Formats: sequence, C-alpha cells, structure tokens
Amino acid sequence: MPGSETPIRQSWVWAFAPDGRILLLLDPDTGAACLPGGTPEPGDHRDPVATLRREAAEEAAAQLASVTYVGYLSDPEQPCARVRYAAALTSLGPPPVDPATNRTYIRILATPEQALELFDWGPPAAEQLTAAHEAREHLGIPKAAQQPVTELAGPATW
Repeated sequence: MPGSETPIRQSWVWAFAPDGRILLLLDPDTGAACLPGGTPEPGDHRDPVATLRREAAEEAAAQLASVTYVGYLSDPEQPCARVRYAAALTSLGPPPVDPATNRTYIRILATPEQALELFDWGPPAAEQLTAAHEAREHLGIPKAAQQPVTELAGPATW
C-alpha cells in the first residue's frame, strides 16, 4: 500500500471469473475499456477496498470475494496513488445505471491479455499484467484460455 501520507485517488479491481477471465466495462458511447473501480467517497471511510466494492456494485452490479492487494500506480502529475486489487467475481446482477455517469456500461469477460490490448496502457502494462497473474494464482484461479470476449448482458452467478 502507498504510504499514509500519499492520498489514494482511485481504487480499481481485476475481478476474475472462475475461468480466469476478468470483468471489463466498456463505455457505451466510446467503447473505451476500464476495470471496475473509481474514486473514494466519504462513505467509504478512506478504505480503498470499500471504494472498489461500492464502485463494482454501482458500475457493474458485481459482487466480489477474496479481495487481495496488487499494487499501485503513482500519478506523475500530483502526489497520489491509484491502487489496484484482484478479487474473485462471484455474481453479477442486471446491468445497472452508474449513478456517477448516468450510463449503463457494457460488461464483458476478457483474458487479462485482451484487456491490456483494449486499455492501451503503454509501458506499465507488462508490470500490471504480471501483478494480475500473480494475484490470480494467489486466488487459486486458473489462467484463462484464449477465446473471444463475451458480453454479460444479464445476471450471472459463479
């Protein structure tokens, strides 16, 4: 975790389905991909895990188990951290309207490698991928077989 003097600006999660793929959100207008997560709110009580659980529920109706810390990215523009976690994805409700954006994201499952292609993160991508796979192994989830991405249009339980 970043030092106590470094404020946490965002909290994101690599949410793994039992087959090793991860949950991604696509913006319905632009198609831009992101991990579930977002900005801390007062009700999160400065707990980054509470932030990512709330955000995953608001953005994707996702429920998570076995949340584990992966690391953080420093922001070169300001002294803050963007923390990353991994977790087991246990269920999804019907696609919700995100109260922060008033959008309903398209939910997909993709391999971590496919996710990085969609993110276009540049040089930090290799470290993020390694950390995500280490967390996946820690969670006891197998590596995903290469396959097309899958849209999750309705509820799902694993």
